[in-house]
Amino acid sequence: MPLLDWLLALLTILIWGLNFLVSKVGISELPPLLFGLCRFIFVCFPAVFFIARPKAPLRRVLIYGITINFMQFGFMLSALGFGLAAGVTSLLLQIQVFFTILIAALYFHEKIPKHSVVAFGIAVLGIALIIMMANTNTALPIAGLLCIIMAALSWAVGNITIKIMHDVNMVSLVVWGGLASVPAFAAATLIVDGPSAIAQALEAVTWRGIVTVLYGSFLSTLVGYVIWGRLLSTRPVSLIAPLTLLVPIIGLISNAWMFNEALTFWQWLGVAIVMLALV
Repeated sequence: MPLLDWLLALLTILIWGLNFLVSKVGISELPPLLFGLCRFIFVCFPAVFFIARPKAPLRRVLIYGITINFMQFGFMLSALGFGLAAGVTSLLLQIQVFFTILIAALYFHEKIPKHSVVAFGIAVLGIALIIMMANTNTALPIAGLLCIIMAALSWAVGNITIKIMHDVNMVSLVVWGGLASVPAFAAATLIVDGPSAIAQALEAVTWRGIVTVLYGSFLSTLVGYVIWGRLLSTRPVSLIAPLTLLVPIIGLISNAWMFNEALTFWQWLGVAIVMLALV
């Protein structure tokens, strides 16, 4: 693979790995669902006026927008809001790999490979270590864990939706999928946070909150998915896809450094076991 493509792939992984750190800063200024709303407003506007709707059934685009955008990021940001460490969040989100395999087997009647079953068992062992070997400083909130599992499941459903749509234009899908998620985020934040809390948060937001929203919109979503879609379409999937295993490594290291998210020795062992399962 050309050097430029390697550099673009690593740039995307870096952007995605740091996204969890940036999101944690963002939800310190804006409620999680409001942060998600602001993020996807900038994903689809003004791009939706210049990019044609993807050549796919409207209901598939809506399903993609609700699962990949609203549900995945809504649950992921909520997990951070409930106090789940950002580094652990970046790791546990990767269990979408196993959900994707399972849903594909059910929907397409594919046989689940034996090595995937073994890998899932290994991952469960690692996650159990992360949860059970916590001390008072590294305990994981149950609500946060449930949210990140739902985020991973939502990502997996979105993956299957993309597979069903075949050769859809990813730039168009990201933008119009973002548009589909905006009403869902707006309704959710109105119900959960309320108009007064939303108004107060928007009035008090600082430049840090604005930067985090723009990072999530343009770098993490638009730039990241456009580069990744291009690489997946022009290079072997077996070469590109495994690079996402670097995302939780960057997430864990950056958040441990920035937020002092210290884990116990046994929790780090659990992290290593989960990474082994993903590999």
